[in-house]
Formats: sequence, C-alpha cells, structure tokens
Amino acid sequence: MLSVPEFAAEVGISVTRARQLAVAGRVRAEKVGSQWAIAEAEVNRWSAMPSRPMAERVSWAAAAMADGDPAGWLESSERSRLRRRLTSLTDSRDQVARVQAWMWSRGVVGWWHAEAESLTELAKRVRLSGVSSLDSRVSSGGLVEGYVRPGELEALVDEFWLVTADPGQGEVVLRVSDLVRDRVPRLMVAADLADHRRPREVDAAERMIREVLEDGLW
Repeated sequence: MLSVPEFAAEVGISVTRARQLAVAGRVRAEKVGSQWAIAEAEVNRWSAMPSRPMAERVSWAAAAMADGDPAGWLESSERSRLRRRLTSLTDSRDQVARVQAWMWSRGVVGWWHAEAESLTELAKRVRLSGVSSLDSRVSSGGLVEGYVRPGELEALVDEFWLVTADPGQGEVVLRVSDLVRDRVPRLMVAADLADHRRPREVDAAERMIREVLEDGLW
C-alpha cells in the first residue's frame, strides 16, 4: 500500500486529486485510521491507461459532441481536436478503457446509504447515469446512480436522509459537476458503467460506445 502523497508522486498528480480518487473509490484504497492508503497496483493501472484524462470541461464537451451537441462553449480549434479524438476511438483496441481514461475527471463521486422506499423518488431528482440510465439497458438492482449540480447535493442529503457510505457500499452513487445538463451523454453513461468493473456493466459500456460510433453525430 502507498500513502496518498506517495501515490500522487508516482503517477504525477496532485495530492488533493489522489485523495479524491481514494475517497470516491476510483482507485483501490483502504482507510487506515484517519488516512487513506492506496494499493500499489493502482500505479500500474494508471500508467497503463491508453490515454491521459481530459480536463472536466473538455470531457463533458467530448461526450456532448458524441451525442450531436455542438459544445458551443469551446473554441472551434478545441472542437476540431475533439472530433479527431472521437474519430480515433473507432480504431482503438480497447474502447472502454479509452473512454474511461478520457472521462476520468467527469465529476466528484460520493456514495450514500438511503432508505429503500425513498429511492424511486430520489431517482426523479437526479440526472440518471450508469446502471440507472435507460440508455444502459441494465437493471439497477436497487442502486440510484446519477449526476447533480453542486448546489443540489446538500438539499438531497437533507431531504432523503442520505448517510455517507464507503465506496461501493451504498444504495446511492452521485457524481457532482456544475457542467451536467438535463441529460447525461452516452459516453459519460458508458464510463460510469465501466467503473463498476463487472462483466455485465462493462459489456453494456462496450455496446453503448459502439452505438455512439455507429451514429457518428459529431
């Protein structure tokens, strides 16, 4: 196991970012007292990613463009580069890994426990993604997964009595981003599915990426 600063130094990211990855369950980590320790094998996994992560605003733009949104908040030169990257995805040997790498910074992740009877109503208040997205065609299995904007999270925690859970242990997983719109783009949904690391979800992510590439909307 590595300390958070040691992991950050090994992979070349900030200590703050490394701690966020541990807390969110994006890397295999354990809480030791009040500190996080990250599995050393995660260094190799990070280094083996087929592409460097995009900045959050760029990852949301790429996902939006893949669904036919012009992403007008970017400069035309940025959009041109993203079109080339999206086109290159067709020839990638591991399309899921490439999309996961691109979308790594799509929002801060948190897990919560919630009462089972509140999940249906809670699902109406978030932009559904991952196993909860209709696009995924995967049963959620009692998990609500989606995105909220920063100002919405506190209200949901209070209203639905959400209790913080360890990564992978709760009934609710929310990603917080001020860039999310009314609908989560399909490449984001695919990345969220792949984060579960189970064959069913990874297969669904592969299918969604193929559908995006077949549509070629960018």
